[in-house]
Amino acid sequence: MLLLPAPAQAATPVLAPAPLTLLRTVDHPAADGIAAFDNGSRQLAKVALTFDADMTPGMLAQLQSGQVRSWYNREVRDVLDAEGVRATVFLTGLWTQAYPEVARSLAEDPLFEIGNHTYDHAAFRLPCYGLAGTSDRAGEIQRSADQIQAATGVRPRLLRFPGDCYDRSDTALASQLGETVISGDVRAGDGFNNSAPAVAATVLRNLQPGSIVIMHIHGGPNAPMTGPALRMILPAARARGLGFATVSEILGRPGSRPPPPVKSAEEVLRPLRQQMLGDSRRTSGQGNRVLAALRQARLRAPRRPLGRLSDHLLP
Repeated sequence: MLLLPAPAQAATPVLAPAPLTLLRTVDHPAADGIAAFDNGSRQLAKVALTFDADMTPGMLAQLQSGQVRSWYNREVRDVLDAEGVRATVFLTGLWTQAYPEVARSLAEDPLFEIGNHTYDHAAFRLPCYGLAGTSDRAGEIQRSADQIQAATGVRPRLLRFPGDCYDRSDTALASQLGETVISGDVRAGDGFNNSAPAVAATVLRNLQPGSIVIMHIHGGPNAPMTGPALRMILPAARARGLGFATVSEILGRPGSRPPPPVKSAEEVLRPLRQQMLGDSRRTSGQGNRVLAALRQARLRAPRRPLGRLSDHLLP
């Protein structure tokens, strides 16, 4: 090591190592100590509301037996639509199977983008809020993505793990499968919470520019107050000057949209037939007008005397 005089040593700046960041927008300790997308830029006067559509095998059994009437909270959708609020919905594969038409309508609605919430909401790391664990992590991600794509035409690019329980190997696996892990910096606490004011207060207490808010859209007894809480959250957030965007918009990433519907042969041929019919009618009309004009001219022409036969035969 080169020894410098004391004054020179004092003047030499000490360079600290650059902080290790896996993804660029996280500016606070990430959930579970894992660096994943928790929020967007704090300079952005918008927040991303996200809604998980949970569905475990037990929840599906409750739906099929009639024990639970519905695992789709239509009120949440109605409030967002009525207020023109953009949002991101993370679907499980089982929920998508149970509600394929709703999933398709969400994907086709320009207000919403669709993300992946794994196939049957099994935990990737235990313990995780009492969830059952999975032995097939890749299958949980891919089966759900396949189901979502089959129902909506969208291949999700964003992934939220059940219970937000995961480690670095899980984020690496998601990346290998073409999906980016999304957590959030505001957990609404609407799960198993019967107080809408309490849910709204939790969100508004922690909400910042660029926040990603974790809520639920399955409703039922598991998330009964999300809709009423949302009615309180939206005007209060707007009063702070905050707007609403999808997660992809918050993070400056391209979003996923369903492809345009494929036209049937009849839909393709119909305008061509109409054009041909119109052309035919125009041509026929022009011909009829010409013939009518000729007839009128002949009627108006002065009659010539019969004279010789040759006068009528020669031009």
